[in-house]
Amino acid sequence: MTTTYEVFDPATLEPVGTAPLHAEADVDRAVGRAVAAGPRWAADRDARRAALRGAAAALRAKAPGIGRTLSLEQGKVLREAVGEVLVAADVFDYYASLEWDEQESLPERGGRRLTVQRRPVGVVAAITPWNFPISLLSVKLAPALAAGCTVIAKPSPTTPLSTIALVDAVAEFVPDGVVQWLTGRRAVNRALSEHPKVRKISFTGSTEVGAAIAAQAAPTVKRVTLELGGNDPAIVLPDADAAFTAAGIVGSAFRNAGQVCMAVKRVFVPAEREAEFVEAIAAEAAKLVLGHGVAEGTTMGPMHSRSQLELVQGLVRDALDGGARLASGGGRGTSLPGYFLEPTVVAGAAFDTALVAGEQFGAALPVVAYTDLDRLLEGLNGQEFGLGASLWTPDLDRADELAGRIEAGTVWVNQHTQVELDAPFGGWKASGVGRERGPFGLEPYLELRTVNARSHTAPSPTPAAASAAVTAR
Repeated sequence: MTTTYEVFDPATLEPVGTAPLHAEADVDRAVGRAVAAGPRWAADRDARRAALRGAAAALRAKAPGIGRTLSLEQGKVLREAVGEVLVAADVFDYYASLEWDEQESLPERGGRRLTVQRRPVGVVAAITPWNFPISLLSVKLAPALAAGCTVIAKPSPTTPLSTIALVDAVAEFVPDGVVQWLTGRRAVNRALSEHPKVRKISFTGSTEVGAAIAAQAAPTVKRVTLELGGNDPAIVLPDADAAFTAAGIVGSAFRNAGQVCMAVKRVFVPAEREAEFVEAIAAEAAKLVLGHGVAEGTTMGPMHSRSQLELVQGLVRDALDGGARLASGGGRGTSLPGYFLEPTVVAGAAFDTALVAGEQFGAALPVVAYTDLDRLLEGLNGQEFGLGASLWTPDLDRADELAGRIEAGTVWVNQHTQVELDAPFGGWKASGVGRERGPFGLEPYLELRTVNARSHTAPSPTPAAASAAVTAR
């Protein structure tokens, strides 16, 4: 009999459900089912398209219920949680409709006919974090299914319930074994990463855990896609409008209590306007209403865990001890017993302060003054992360020029955190390997095979001709 564990609401600290504590033997059984289901699933592209469309419709119908479960176990505002499920439905529809060639022909040469075929990579393990368990699974699950792969979803142990609901909804439209879920601790992650019949890992989470998963997958030479940490800067130019910029930055920085890999994590403002921008950002942050995610009127929920809350509080405290000042927030902001931190704006922290230089992943935002934009960009490019960045200015030509100098997977202009269905998303440097979304997100789930054919009756090439062909290549 499988052991279960409780899942808790980070706002009230009350249990909201239970999930199985799976083990290595469960992984082996799930992989066996996925392998058995693979050939039939890979053989019928029309059935895959229909299944994805059916899953999209089902997710839209179930969005209120799945969204409420997500809000309770994760902490985010209900409206955002329901929206996350609806976004997942859009992802399934997108990949149902995406046109791609299962094979293509290359020009004939020397009596040889060449065909390049695209075939599913096989069994995929999709390992997802606690901050966006639905949307981050959808950008793995939908393209993998479209490609003809079978998928085992493994959510964070603290947010399993919404993932179970999503996978169960999708499973209604596919044969047994095509899509499954496993829950539990990191032992399950490791078993999936090391299993010889799992041919691809798609992971979203911290750089530390991503590197460990890549190392575990290496002996079996798996394909690995890693969407990892980020420390996105918002770079405000001297001509930016303060009110517009502050609203846009705060909307990104404190979304999901700041627990977004691609959120604004730090703001750099021109020194001559530092006071103006600090005041505008602090005022905008103070408008947010803390509370239970499912409660009417709440616009920001709790941090997800005690450890995450204490980490961010410690970073703020260290910055203040080092000479920074609190511009707004810093308290709990509610009488609820959960892991709350008011939206906290810190001014005057140094560039190398841990709050600024590291990924704090929470409801704290440092605002740092700069005097030399070129030196700022050089400093940012010299750091380990390269997930995203944003530029804030009415001068779009200037923004385009600066965007080309930033080492990041996405550079936004006058916005931040907006992602598109058809545009690639992923990071440079320690922020990841590979891309998700759009046709770029389908490619990692496909293997290429070249079929190089010649007539059975045609004369064989002479050794000299064969050698010349190899040399030319």
